[in-house]
Amino acid sequence: MNSVFFNVIVQTIGVVGIIASVISFQCKKSKKLLFFKTANEMLFAVQYCMLGAYTGMSMNLIGSLRNIIFAKMIEKKKSTLPLRIIFSILFVIFALLTWDGLKSLLSGVAKVLSTIAYGSSNTSFVRLIIFFTSISWLIYNYSVKSYAGCVCEILNIVSIIVGFIRIDIPKYIKKRGNENEI
Repeated sequence: MNSVFFNVIVQTIGVVGIIASVISFQCKKSKKLLFFKTANEMLFAVQYCMLGAYTGMSMNLIGSLRNIIFAKMIEKKKSTLPLRIIFSILFVIFALLTWDGLKSLLSGVAKVLSTIAYGSSNTSFVRLIIFFTSISWLIYNYSVKSYAGCVCEILNIVSIIVGFIRIDIPKYIKKRGNENEI
């Protein structure tokens, strides 16, 4: 296969992942946020596999499974704490098994932090933690030549900021106004 054509396919998969990711941070409900993040992670797992970036691939495959399970648990109002611990351990193990230098550490730490975030039904908390993990993924994506991944993380950061402005700040102001009335 022509390398230019291959690269176009690889980056196109990432572009579709970008769309799913940006939509996710505009969701008000945890279940929808996790649905779009799962679509994003599955698409990037395929892209990372095609790029030979096996740490990123394994992190995203495990992350997809985590998102599906967490969405069901949060919907049933069950604690995700035991599974947060199990998934965090899995991320560390797979980061070590697919070790490719410090970039593996970046993606492993980012996935552990996102596991803590996605185990919560508080979308404000999710946006805050994912803001920081997006910075780690931006560096990882650049190092493995996932340019669509770099764009995705930049857009994630912008989308998170918009989510804060559109959803979280008005909610905070309303809550503070109600407290002042008491």
